[in-house]
Amino acid sequence: MSRLLGLAREDGWAQLLPRMARAAAHRFRDSFTARKLRAPGFRVRCNPHLSGLSHMRIGRNFSAGDSLWLEAVVDYAGERLSPVLTIGDDVSLSDNVHITCISNITIGSGTLIGSRVIVTDNSHGVYRGEGQSAPDTVPAQRKLHSPAAVVIGRNVWIGDGVAVLPGATIGDGAIIGANSVVTGTVPAGVIAVGSPTRIVRRWNEETGAWEPVV
Repeated sequence: MSRLLGLAREDGWAQLLPRMARAAAHRFRDSFTARKLRAPGFRVRCNPHLSGLSHMRIGRNFSAGDSLWLEAVVDYAGERLSPVLTIGDDVSLSDNVHITCISNITIGSGTLIGSRVIVTDNSHGVYRGEGQSAPDTVPAQRKLHSPAAVVIGRNVWIGDGVAVLPGATIGDGAIIGANSVVTGTVPAGVIAVGSPTRIVRRWNEETGAWEPVV
């Protein structure tokens, strides 16, 4: 109570009360979402976009910063979809992370994701094989297409500004450098950077060190 009164004297009730109301609203939102997802410890900050919760499986102690976009798309342009978005325990996301799933995305326990990261298993339109999308079709009206699932292993660290695209697989304990683009397979226990990613270091169990890849 003394701390509360101190804040009141410092900031004034006009500033403090709205802040308290927002905090209470956030706690209620997180509690409601945690119950719906059966995800104890679920916490997100300001301005989240959460959609398709019934198609998500989220573990314990999920946390995210501001402006999280977490979406399992179930209906787009009149097409019904059956996405499965699975996130393990103790996964932590920073600000402005965008995860969108129309088929299958898995993120393993203990994963840390930086700011301004996109993880997606789909694109607007088809650009290989049969039934490709014509350029005179408005992109937002093109059929969503998922060529392959996205799999992110356990204890992965994904740096700021990374794009994890359809078909990407990242092995356990891997590190993805900032602003990289992941389109294929990154093995476990490596550091990968660039667009597309290339392996620059690999964990050596014998020496206990990340060693350069020649």
